[in-house]
Amino acid sequence: MTITADRERWASLARFAARTAVAVGDAIVVGDTAIVTRKAGRANFATAADHAAEAAILARIAKHDPGVPVLAEESAKDELRKAERLWVVDPIDGTLNFSHGVPFYCVAIGYVEEGRVRAAAVHAPRLGETFVASEGAGSTRNGVAVRASRVRKVTDAVAAASLAFREAGKKDSRFAVLNAACARLRVIGAAALEISYAGTGRLDLFVHSALEPWDVAGPSLIAREAGAKVISLRTGEEAAWDEREVIIGNAALVRDALDTMPLLRKKR
Repeated sequence: MTITADRERWASLARFAARTAVAVGDAIVVGDTAIVTRKAGRANFATAADHAAEAAILARIAKHDPGVPVLAEESAKDELRKAERLWVVDPIDGTLNFSHGVPFYCVAIGYVEEGRVRAAAVHAPRLGETFVASEGAGSTRNGVAVRASRVRKVTDAVAAASLAFREAGKKDSRFAVLNAACARLRVIGAAALEISYAGTGRLDLFVHSALEPWDVAGPSLIAREAGAKVISLRTGEEAAWDEREVIIGNAALVRDALDTMPLLRKKR
């Protein structure tokens, strides 16, 4: 295929992802918070709504793109990461928020081909916002083009970071280092939404050290297509679609963060 044909196909897949995320996200029953699955770690679980949303997304993908595997949070099979074509799904990112009636949660869908995210959609049903991107076509929020922040210095940046239970009290943790350096630090509790915000300029910088593939795959394309860099904290290079440790922001800001806070890249 030509580049133009590929981009048209990816744009079509992004539109499908958006339709799916909106339809499934808007159908999530707000009170469907019964815990169905408990996972490793504190306050880590899946509700009945997580499982229902995932089943609905899987059914839609199977009908639209039959035979293509899906790496979804509640039924994940790690070997699927090696597939040439792959859908990556988080039925509800921010389950803890959802279960407590906090509106900051979303449905995240990404499409990976030949090891790169090519199409993506993130929908926050309680906020009425849908972020969409496809490779080479830019990113939008509710159909309007968005761009990453132009803030260049960490001292001026509003950042979001993961707050691991064991890191909060350590003086040299990534969280503590960021909190001391940036203008303000936020923890929203839904990584896919935070990464999407980094693609709109609502957040200047995003740092996380324990992402799952469904947290980062689709949202990372939204950030990239909006002009942000998605960099691995382990290698300092462009992050893979399933990288666990990332820093996201415009190129100048990411460079300043890594230069002024070398502990961000310290191996944990």
